[in-house]
Amino acid sequence: MSDSEVKDPILGAEEVETSHNTTDISDQLNETTLNEPEEDQLEDQKPSTKNKSNESSIGDKKESKIDVQSLYIKSSVKQAQKENDGQNAYISYLIETESNNPVFQSSKFIVRRRFSDFYFLYQVLLGDFPACAIPPLPDKQRLEYIKGDRFGSEFTSKRAASLNRFLERISLHPLLKRSKIYHIFLESHDWNSYKVNLKIKTSSELGGGNEGISDVFMNAFKTASSQSKEFQEIKERSDKLDENISKIDRIFNKILKRYSDLETDSYDFSLQIKKIAELEPELEIPFLKFSDGLNSLSLGFSNLKNFLDNEYIISLKDLEHYITSIKNLLKLKDQKQIDYEALTDYLNKSITDKNNLLTGSGSSTNFFTNKFEEFTGVNHEVSKREKLNKLERKIENLTSEVNNAKTVVESFEKQTVHEIQYFENIKSIELKNTLGDLADNNIKFYKDLIEKWSTIEKELKGV
Repeated sequence: MSDSEVKDPILGAEEVETSHNTTDISDQLNETTLNEPEEDQLEDQKPSTKNKSNESSIGDKKESKIDVQSLYIKSSVKQAQKENDGQNAYISYLIETESNNPVFQSSKFIVRRRFSDFYFLYQVLLGDFPACAIPPLPDKQRLEYIKGDRFGSEFTSKRAASLNRFLERISLHPLLKRSKIYHIFLESHDWNSYKVNLKIKTSSELGGGNEGISDVFMNAFKTASSQSKEFQEIKERSDKLDENISKIDRIFNKILKRYSDLETDSYDFSLQIKKIAELEPELEIPFLKFSDGLNSLSLGFSNLKNFLDNEYIISLKDLEHYITSIKNLLKLKDQKQIDYEALTDYLNKSITDKNNLLTGSGSSTNFFTNKFEEFTGVNHEVSKREKLNKLERKIENLTSEVNNAKTVVESFEKQTVHEIQYFENIKSIELKNTLGDLADNNIKFYKDLIEKWSTIEKELKGV
């Protein structure tokens, strides 16, 4: 598939295209900065009743006019399976996608992708949208890689849940969901060929490798002198949210252990009741029914435990990682602010040096320099004129750089505010769904418990 530009038939403008070469940050910010997001963009997405599958070509699709708010991309990651053997073995995941977006060839399609494919998509999005908080992937540095259990069903099911959440977050993001690489990832069966032909420039190829590292060390202990109240509140809220999610995570890990103990105790109790039934033939039926109820209780705790371990607690960890991405974006915004302030200070210093040179005032260093030049026979007026010309050129260049840096800071701050809004909306949808699932599983547990023991009670009364 070509990297050429594709017109977005929905928005009547160019589709957000993955350039795959990181250019000037201000250019990318101008491309990614949007108007205030509509809340409707991130509502729970439901399939449209209109069928677009009868459109015969991309050209026909481009001419169609569809309400942007009705468009959706809904993907699910499932059916992890092992591919190949030996050292070349890996896990692939089935991705089923349903969409009414006419950029796709059909409304329903499936592909298989491995974790490295998800990572490739993440890296491309990271380079193409530098001012966005790209949803994070699950951590690859897991204990299962050390223990050699990365092909186990427990590990792959947890990873599939996290990868599914990664794609959901992209589909809910107003910018990322329009990315060309995202659409190709979901639909193309020539993905591997596309990856090979796609060139992604690294930081060293962009000429910013060592310079970027030195900037990080130079500004490691600096903080922005001016910080808006809005961003101070954003940082406080993100820190508080991170702290609360961590507390909930720890609490539910304790609950998980308690459920595991209750599962084991209930099962052991049911076995002991069965043994008592063998010793008391006259009470065998009541004891066996009571044992059956305890066994059902054990299975109920097991189901709750599996839900917490494989889904709910994983969702909390994924949310913690997403909050970290937001914090990193805020740090990057601060870095832009620090760079701007440093350039401004350097410009002011150069202007001060120029004024001192013109007025003849200045430090004792300038006095000794002038005396030394007179002593060595240097023409003071010529030297002064050369210094003035040099300072004027420096001031001119610095003024341009300061203006550019100011534009970058303002654009980055604007886009960061949008990203926080996108995050808040995505977070609200996620929490609503995960808490709903948590409630449903607990309701089912107690409902099944009531039904089982009510049945046992009726049967025992009839004995």
